Amino acid sequence: MKLGRWTLDSAVSRAGGVGGGVVVFTKGQVLGGDSGFAYVGSYEEKGDVLKAKVSVTNFDPNIPSVVGVPGNHELLIEGKIKNDTIDATGALATHPDTKIVVQLSRHHKL
Repeated sequence: MKLGRWTLDSAVSRAGGVGGGVVVFTKGQVLGGDSGFAYVGSYEEKGDVLKAKVSVTNFDPNIPSVVGVPGNHELLIEGKIKNDTIDATGALATHPDTKIVVQLSRHHKL
């Protein structure tokens, strides 16, 4: 995978939430956020498959979560890396039936 700054171009959940944000992948760490949440976690890659575990912290309770749950939560994400894009799916770690689909694009190399 190419380390760098990625945009979370779209995040869509079964709960009807839609959002976007910015994520940095560097040395096994995921760091990022959007207008209401900060993201911190870890990732690993095997071939063209990315797996990430991300803690999502709500710093503005007026901004609703894409997955439809209030407050902080943890996401498990798995996706396919292709050139400068990642297409992935994920779920809440505590509620695997709560699905999210994400698309990311790399915008800056580290």
